[in-house]
Amino acid sequence: FSSIVEVYSIVTLVAAIKLIKLWYTSQKKSKDLEKQKISSELALLRVQINQHYLFNTLNHIHSLVQSDQEQASDALIKISDIMRYMLYDAANDKVLLEKELEYMESYVTLQQIRIKDPEFIDLKILCTGEGKKIAPMLLVPFIENAFKHGSKDFSTPGIIINIDCKGSIFNLYVENYVNPDKPKDETQGIGLKNVKRRMNLIYQGKYDLSIEQKDKRFIIQLQ
Repeated sequence: FSSIVEVYSIVTLVAAIKLIKLWYTSQKKSKDLEKQKISSELALLRVQINQHYLFNTLNHIHSLVQSDQEQASDALIKISDIMRYMLYDAANDKVLLEKELEYMESYVTLQQIRIKDPEFIDLKILCTGEGKKIAPMLLVPFIENAFKHGSKDFSTPGIIINIDCKGSIFNLYVENYVNPDKPKDETQGIGLKNVKRRMNLIYQGKYDLSIEQKDKRFIIQLQ
């Protein structure tokens, strides 16, 4: 009887070890598949955001070619810098924050060329980056939304963009006017929807995002 108990104990122990190893292998495989899925989804979202931005920018330059060829030439130089960032830097999972801010400034400069009133855009950047990294193409969709859907029929500044860094905390504030009587654009929110999905995949539990409309103002706050 003692021998039978001993044999069954050994068999049970071996079986338990085997089951634990199988469970561990299964869990590891599942995590690897989930990681690959997230990476693929992030790559797709990044491409969608890049294309969405590129089409809008080319439309702006097309209009400039017809009205002001000198400004169109300056805009083409700016977009070449932007394309270099999109093709090389933005292909990485993370980029230096200062690179992302430079890219954002180039985007705002292109918009300032298009808008005749230089005071319409109030841009303040109180952040150097200090070697910190961020997911690429994360900030521009919020700012692009203000230019694409914001109303130009209000007093300056019509678009307010404030960026600051305090220690490990990054803050983005974007405000623009909206016309409640204007028909809603069917493509509105595509860029914001994609960037929110990316943030949930990369920074889940590490960010606060507020998007709200107060009277005739559309406000985005990201921390």
